[in-house]
Amino acid sequence: MKKLIVSSIAAATMALSVGAQAAPFNYIDYAMGTVDYGSGASDGDYSNLSAVFETPIVPLISLESVDYGGADILKLGIGNYIELGSYTTLFGFVHYNDYDEADSDFSITAGVNSTLTDRLELRASYSTYTDHDGFDGFKVGLGYYFTENFSISGNYESLDFADITSFSARISF
Repeated sequence: MKKLIVSSIAAATMALSVGAQAAPFNYIDYAMGTVDYGSGASDGDYSNLSAVFETPIVPLISLESVDYGGADILKLGIGNYIELGSYTTLFGFVHYNDYDEADSDFSITAGVNSTLTDRLELRASYSTYTDHDGFDGFKVGLGYYFTENFSISGNYESLDFADITSFSARISF
């Protein structure tokens, strides 16, 4: 089933990205990878479907569905960003997090996106959670843009309870 989802997203992103003009924070991103718990427990699967949209009322609206090897989180957030020159963007989000089998909480994420070349982008962020400290951590990724609106990236995320490596596809519009 995951192969069908991935191939559908890839086909849609390639078709929609031709000839479009991307805004910095209008995108849909799908990531797949593995969770390394580091405590001797077996590795798990990781997936993340996220969408961020700029709006006239709230600068950014974010929606994420994250699966950490069976621990599901649905995140709804608002945020803002500041462009520093034409190559770097600082951003921040406040999310309400709804857990599959635990009480809800809030998280704050701050990060930076920086264009290294016309096709490479470095992404880095740090998140902290109010109640579930095990999810506190940083994330770095390096994205390659095949077109102006379609990129793939390799990502590494270090949380208090696990390390995650993933690959993602992003379509911007």
